[in-house]
Amino acid sequence: MSKSAAVLLICFIIAILGFSTWQLFLGRFEAAFSALPFLVILYLFVAPWKKQTPRSQQP
Repeated sequence: MSKSAAVLLICFIIAILGFSTWQLFLGRFEAAFSALPFLVILYLFVAPWKKQTPRSQQP
């Protein structure tokens, strides 16, 4: 994963978590948990990249 894609992904996740936290603070549980599918989609999008990344050889 490129550095710019990782930064964009982190910003998007922070925005989703911030939105969910704010909605929970206001008592809007449905709106807060409506962002959960986005986090699942992001996990499914990032998980294959972790498997493709070669491990560095340890001396």
